[in-house]
Amino acid sequence: MNYWTKKASFLGLMNTRQAVFRLSLLFVTQTVASASYFEQQIHKLDLEGILAKGQPTVPDILSAGEWFRYEVSYGFFTLGWVEVSILPDTVYNGRVHHHLQTRMISNDRLPLIGYEQDEFHTFFYVNEDGLPVSSLFWKDNVDEEELDEIVYRFDRETEQVFYKEEDETTGELSLVEPATAGHIVFVYSRLFAGGGANTELPVYVSKKLGYLDFDHSSATEMRAYEAFEEPIATYKTNGRTVDIVGPFGFSGRFAAFFGQDDLRIPLEARVKMFLGSAVVKLIEYRKGNSGQAIRQGME
Repeated sequence: MNYWTKKASFLGLMNTRQAVFRLSLLFVTQTVASASYFEQQIHKLDLEGILAKGQPTVPDILSAGEWFRYEVSYGFFTLGWVEVSILPDTVYNGRVHHHLQTRMISNDRLPLIGYEQDEFHTFFYVNEDGLPVSSLFWKDNVDEEELDEIVYRFDRETEQVFYKEEDETTGELSLVEPATAGHIVFVYSRLFAGGGANTELPVYVSKKLGYLDFDHSSATEMRAYEAFEEPIATYKTNGRTVDIVGPFGFSGRFAAFFGQDDLRIPLEARVKMFLGSAVVKLIEYRKGNSGQAIRQGME
């Protein structure tokens, strides 16, 4: 099997989160596109009402100093691992931005997959509606030493999204808020988990605009995770992708579970495949002053 076939097999199952994720995720992406997009989907007063019920805010999440490690599996096979952390703030285009990083590492003991390591980065800030919006997204192909293999730059002055993809093609698309390249879904989904709302997030991936549809149920369920000694109460979010294929752009329906804690910790993501589901589960979680704990976890 050649390199591209191996890579497609690995990324096709790994990119859930996205989260996840995108792992979203896990938390990774939905068919209305206009300047009043967010007002059409969830009015600002509705957002304020949800947050008043105990939903976390982006500053709450950022101040927690979290580090996450997830295991990605398909049936009995462990495909790899995903690590997520918030890095120190940075200045981009004259404005302070937050820095979200996701690292994906394949299980090189599996035949036909081999060693893969990709890192995904997003510079983002919080808009006036309290939502995280991306200014710059890029992917580094670490194992092949190809930096900036994919880049999406969000220009709000021209209302354009400029991209460079793996095949070296470039282009631009009209910007729809709250714009993202999928990675930021890891933060976005936590703002609404358990709140009972339906939301929709525009995502730019694979040279096009798509969407992630979310149904944030308020129903509760006890579930067990390796990261915690006892089963914990969770909220479930169901969703589906619209017009999305590619990294952090898995296609089809998905489900994600979040803790009923103040931060809505992302615990698990499931993506339906042709046979069974790809599953991303939290196996290690650290919280507090992120510095040393995160550095050790990323080594």
